[in-house]
Amino acid sequence: MLYAFLPDPSETENFEELALGGETVSYLASVDGVPVHCLDLDDAHRCLRGYRDRGGARDVVLWLGNSQVHSINQMKPGDETAAADLHRRVARHGRYFLTFSQPNANLQEHYLLFQYLLDRVSIKTLVLPVVFDDMRNTGIRNSLADALKAPAVAARLAKTAIGQRLLSDHGDQDAAGNDMAALDDTVQEKSEAWLNARLESLWPLWAQRPTLRGELFLFLYQFRNWALGINPSSIRRMIPGRYALNRQALEATLDLARGRGIHVLLYVVPIRDDVKIPYDLNEYRLFKDDMKRLALAKGARFANLENLVPAQYRGSKAATTVGGGNELDFMHFQAGGHALLAEALYTELQALGWGEGGRDF
Repeated sequence: MLYAFLPDPSETENFEELALGGETVSYLASVDGVPVHCLDLDDAHRCLRGYRDRGGARDVVLWLGNSQVHSINQMKPGDETAAADLHRRVARHGRYFLTFSQPNANLQEHYLLFQYLLDRVSIKTLVLPVVFDDMRNTGIRNSLADALKAPAVAARLAKTAIGQRLLSDHGDQDAAGNDMAALDDTVQEKSEAWLNARLESLWPLWAQRPTLRGELFLFLYQFRNWALGINPSSIRRMIPGRYALNRQALEATLDLARGRGIHVLLYVVPIRDDVKIPYDLNEYRLFKDDMKRLALAKGARFANLENLVPAQYRGSKAATTVGGGNELDFMHFQAGGHALLAEALYTELQALGWGEGGRDF
């Protein structure tokens, strides 16, 4: 049964990209052969090495985001994301534009990644999107968890309530999210590592446990959506507890940036508006008002870009239910939408103010 469930390696899903589907491509930008867009700590070394080799001591404009930042609907040869466009534009002002994004990233994850990168690049400006959907997510994914082990990061996190919670909840975990602190350097830890290595060499299915687990969760995700009638147009409601945690993380991020003299551009992401959006409209309005008030209270610039990308640049995505057809894609768009987003963000960056060497963003 397990062998039957295991997909062909050439068709294996990227399980973190469930929201994309076959018509949407994940694209991490490079400019002149230098990676300027990465996902998380697993590939951060590529962008950090590029910054050291080409960026030198230049100040950095850091853009953190979700899959909207690294996805293109119906991609054609020559298409690119806003990250590459903005890197070239900002370079004209003597700054280095660097982008990191993860699917469905929440503000707790942005807070942790911002903390990690603070010690590795000279951040002058932070560009941070706020997404109503992602306020419903919580916790830290495994590909960011190692940031908690950096002494400087842990020390700063310990000074905030949300940081203390992240350290407590995610400090020592295995790939399934289980607490592993008590097993550090024990006979059990070493023997399990040896047994896993031996089993992986003897039985291919053991080595492919992550793929099997991903396939199982994908099936359960699609089955749940089918059973409950959930589709991209279904109304997403606010989850108060998770919203509060993400808001605390955002407030801590803005406080940290302000204390370091880092400019912040906070923006509401573009969303498809030619059909009814899948949010409770009153809750969505309250969310936008709350984000604007918080940004202004913390000295950040705020921009609402929700209506920026028209329907002509929108596409569809693969089914998220069992046996379904293509569905409307509310979050991602084609290259034309990325061009509009790059222009809008560049305009907002310019509006942050003037400095001695040009626009001080």
